[in-house]
Amino acid sequence: MSWSLAFELFGLSIAAALIAGWVVPHMGCYLFLRRTSFYGLALPQLAACGVACGFAVMPWWIHHVGLADLDLSTAMEDTHAAMNYHLGWASLFTFGGLGILVVLGRHRGSEVARVAGLFVLASAATVLFAHLSPTGEIFVSELLRGEILSVGRHELETLGVVLGLAYLLLLWLQNDLLLVSYDRESAQVAGKRVLALETLLAILIGATVAAGTMTVGPVVLFGLLVLPPIAARPFARSMNQFLLLSGGMGLLGSSLGLLASFGWDLPLGPCVVLGCGVCTAPGWIVARIWREA
Repeated sequence: MSWSLAFELFGLSIAAALIAGWVVPHMGCYLFLRRTSFYGLALPQLAACGVACGFAVMPWWIHHVGLADLDLSTAMEDTHAAMNYHLGWASLFTFGGLGILVVLGRHRGSEVARVAGLFVLASAATVLFAHLSPTGEIFVSELLRGEILSVGRHELETLGVVLGLAYLLLLWLQNDLLLVSYDRESAQVAGKRVLALETLLAILIGATVAAGTMTVGPVVLFGLLVLPPIAARPFARSMNQFLLLSGGMGLLGSSLGLLASFGWDLPLGPCVVLGCGVCTAPGWIVARIWREA
C-alpha cells in the first residue's frame, strides 16, 4: 500500500495515534513524578472494562433508560450515540478505579500490589462482560489487540477535544502541578491549593485515559503513559525538558509504529508500543555509559 493511499484510507487513525503520541506521555510524566507509573497499566484496562460493561448492559439500558430514541440494532450502528454511551462507561470505570486506588493508598501496604490486583480483576471482568454481548466481544477483542485502524471522525473529534483541553490545562497550571507532584509538602508550605490541584490532575488523567482507550485502545495507552517518560528521563536536565522530550519520544514511537504497521501489515497498537520501546534504548545506553564513566 502506498502512503498516499494509507493516508486516504486511514488518515483519521494516523491522526489519532499522533495526537495521543504527543499528549498522553505528558500525563505519564506526572504519574512518573508521583511514583504511580503503574497506574498507567491499570487505568486503561479499567476503561476497557467499562466499554465491555457498556456492551453487556446495552439491551437493558435501551429498554429501561433509552439511548437517543434508538433501538438496539440502530444503536449498535450509530457511531455518534454509541461513542458517547461507551465513553460514559469508560469514564465511570476509570474514575471509579482512581477513587479506589486513592482510598486504598491511605492505608499501609504495597501500592504496586494494589494496582496489580486491580489490573488483574479488571482484565478478568473485561473478558466476562464482553462474553455477555456477541457484538461487544468482537469490538473489545479488536480494541485489546490494538486494531485501531477504524477510527471514525466522531472518535477523532472526541479524542482531539478531550486531549486538547487536558493539554491546555496542563500548560496553564504546569508549575503548580509539577510542584504538587514532585514535592507535596513544599506545595502546602507555599500556600498552593494542593487538594484542588491533585483532584484536577486526577480528572485530566482519567478523562485522557477514558477517551484514549475508546479511540486508540488500552495497548497504546499502556505504552504511551509509561515508555516515553522512561525514554526521556536520562536526557532531561529540567522539568520542561522532561515534558517536551517525553512528548517527542511519544511522537517518535508513534511514527515508528505507523511505519512498521503499514510497512509489514501489522496491528497498529502493538507497533506503536514497540516503537516507544525502541525509543528507550538510547537512554538506557547513555545511562549505562554515564554510570561506568
